[in-house]
Amino acid sequence: MKLNDKDINSALLDLDGWIIDGSRIKKIIPMYNWKGVMMLANAIGHIAERAWHHPDILLSFSSITVFLSTHDVGGISQKDIALAKKIDDLINWDPSKDDGSLEGNPLGSEHRYIAK
Repeated sequence: MKLNDKDINSALLDLDGWIIDGSRIKKIIPMYNWKGVMMLANAIGHIAERAWHHPDILLSFSSITVFLSTHDVGGISQKDIALAKKIDDLINWDPSKDDGSLEGNPLGSEHRYIAK
């Protein structure tokens, strides 16, 4: 079911940096380099395939732009909001804040790939 504007705007409050772009939602993810772009694009592709809900993804050297809409309803549905949340969870995951088993990326700039 296509969401109305009020429901979309309310859902976007719980997401990180997603905006309405016509009949879809969009997120621009700044990146440090092409290697990081490819790693993250493939990870997004994996979760999209598992969800069986496929975004349009635009890749450049230093950013990824993800567009979500549900074609069979002609706009934004709960599927788009749910996949946007999964993408946010993927991007924002910091293993160093979990139980301590995984330390996360070293702090040096040579190890960074998502520009946050």
